[in-house]
Amino acid sequence: MSVYIAIVFVCFAGFFLASYLFHKKHEKKEHFICPFRGRCSEVIQSEFSKFMGMPVEVMGLVYYAGLAIGYGATIAFPSVFGWLILPLLIASTLAFFFSMYLTFIQIVSIRKFCTWCLTSAAFCTIIFGLALFGSYELVEPFLVQFRSPIYAFHVLFMGFGIGAATLNDVLFFKFLKDLRISEQEAAVLKTVNEFIWFAIGFILLTGLALYLPELGPRIGSSQTLMKMLIFLVIIVNAAFLNLTIAPKLVRISFGQEHDHKAGELVRARRLAFLLGPVSLVSWYSAFVVGVMPTNAGYAFREMLTVYVVLLIVGMVIGWIHECRLCDRKPSS
Repeated sequence: MSVYIAIVFVCFAGFFLASYLFHKKHEKKEHFICPFRGRCSEVIQSEFSKFMGMPVEVMGLVYYAGLAIGYGATIAFPSVFGWLILPLLIASTLAFFFSMYLTFIQIVSIRKFCTWCLTSAAFCTIIFGLALFGSYELVEPFLVQFRSPIYAFHVLFMGFGIGAATLNDVLFFKFLKDLRISEQEAAVLKTVNEFIWFAIGFILLTGLALYLPELGPRIGSSQTLMKMLIFLVIIVNAAFLNLTIAPKLVRISFGQEHDHKAGELVRARRLAFLLGPVSLVSWYSAFVVGVMPTNAGYAFREMLTVYVVLLIVGMVIGWIHECRLCDRKPSS
């Protein structure tokens, strides 16, 4: 119970921090204090300050308030609200993944850091760790009992992610036929990309729920290691393709202020055509490995070899397609 009390205190701290960010974002006249030479104002006013149309700081307010109320009710009336433990753990897990996503954006795309945003990410991490530690013994039997429905949701979100990633790549290559991406096209890709990250979050959540009860025997299996590797590639590839390269193509095409370097449009475009096939190959490979029978008997080296060969083939096809488009239009 003391763990839940600690979570409530962290939630209060997170709520006040989110309130401060909300106030500063909408009251632009006041000076924004950002410790440790951070660039808080530029980060919270950036194009990534909303997710699926909702301001991130508002999502933080709802999350911290909801968790504080939920755990407070569980502490006060455990016999009545004890069932909230699992939903609260799910919420804290999703918030942890989302905070890692936002931190990754600061590192890869914005390349500026908000001290308060990183503090909020630390709060989410602490809450997730405490929630997992304090409820694991209660949640583990549930995970074992409902393993089949959890697996069904895991496959469902995998299919959702594959569909969104396929649509994203198809639109990306279609928009790049004129060798540029317009602001409207970038907005469409950003929306689809947010659905991809949404799917990744739930895939990681359901995957964690599947592997936690059998963490010991499964962590060293070839299929588990291969799937973890592929998802690492998916996350890193999606970050560079959709959070770095696509925005750069828009900035260059419309002459927006940036540190321009000669030939960077061509390089960004080529990287886009190389990383697009990496996304498709990785998503479909993860799906195949995930539904593969556990007794299939394939070694990690064999699966890795096939995966690498498919990646190379996909990248070559993307490179050839980009060369053909460049031959039809003048170089930029």
